[in-house]
Amino acid sequence: MATNELVNALTKELETVLKYADTQLVSRPEWGTINFENARADIETALSISIDLASLPLQELTDGAAGEIQGAIPAVAQSLEQIDGFSISSGGSPPENRDDICNQLRNAIEGLRASATPYIPYLAYKRGDIAEGVAKLEQTIARTQTAYDEAIVWIDGKKAEIERIESAARAAAASAGVGTFTDEFNVEATKLQSQSKVWLKSSFVFAVATIVAAILFYFWPSIGPDAGMSETLRNIASKAAVIVVLFTGTVWCGRIYRAFVHQVAVNKHRALSLKTFQAFVEATDDKYVKDAVLMAATRTVFGNVPTGLVEEHGNQDSGVNFVESGRSTAETAAERVAQD
Repeated sequence: MATNELVNALTKELETVLKYADTQLVSRPEWGTINFENARADIETALSISIDLASLPLQELTDGAAGEIQGAIPAVAQSLEQIDGFSISSGGSPPENRDDICNQLRNAIEGLRASATPYIPYLAYKRGDIAEGVAKLEQTIARTQTAYDEAIVWIDGKKAEIERIESAARAAAASAGVGTFTDEFNVEATKLQSQSKVWLKSSFVFAVATIVAAILFYFWPSIGPDAGMSETLRNIASKAAVIVVLFTGTVWCGRIYRAFVHQVAVNKHRALSLKTFQAFVEATDDKYVKDAVLMAATRTVFGNVPTGLVEEHGNQDSGVNFVESGRSTAETAAERVAQD
């Protein structure tokens, strides 16, 4: 460690530089256009090194290091004193005098930097600046990590919330859509049922007319015993034609009535299927089950519905879709195998 005499002497030398800390050394009004702008960096370096040394524990230096730094300071202080006392009215050329002072200051700064800067980090460490900086850095890292973890938790929470909102929106949209189409099928069934009653009445009217005509033609017009073969055939043919037309009308109206009743049953079946689909979807959160239910409901709604009222020319696939039912288990098993 440096002796007290060396430390005190070094401190006094530093004060010869530090007294210019608040002095304007780059330019002054009395210098006119002459300034020391080229020496600004060297002036700032001299003051910065001196300020750092004055705030550090100089007693931690060796005698040799303290003496080396003390020997480099007077040249710097002398150059600063020359800048402070510079005048354009002094002898010689002011620009040349300025340049000479700048060169002297640059050389002095190089000597001070070479002797002082290697010891500044060590003295800062001894003062505790580095340890304090490391501690602050560790605290900053810890706070950053905490903020990062909180941000991850917040993001995960928001992600889950967004997924819940999205799921709820989809469910609401699906429910609204299902409700709309259910009403559409019910309305269509009611409309067709009203129209079917018209054809039922028409079929009844034609049936009654057929029976009345058959009874009437049995008694009128009568065929006399002296009627010829041609007249008899003509009479029978006219009666038969009337009865056939009325009977055909009865059958035609009856078939149309059956078709309307068939459509009423189909639309009611579709409305009931959509309600059942909505109930099953709301009862589970498994997307694979929902997909299977959706496919089954689609086949039920848009497939062939046998009512027995009309002839069926196709087969409806109403079996259980084992592929859809087992897809969830298969994909889960595949994911586990991939992880292993």
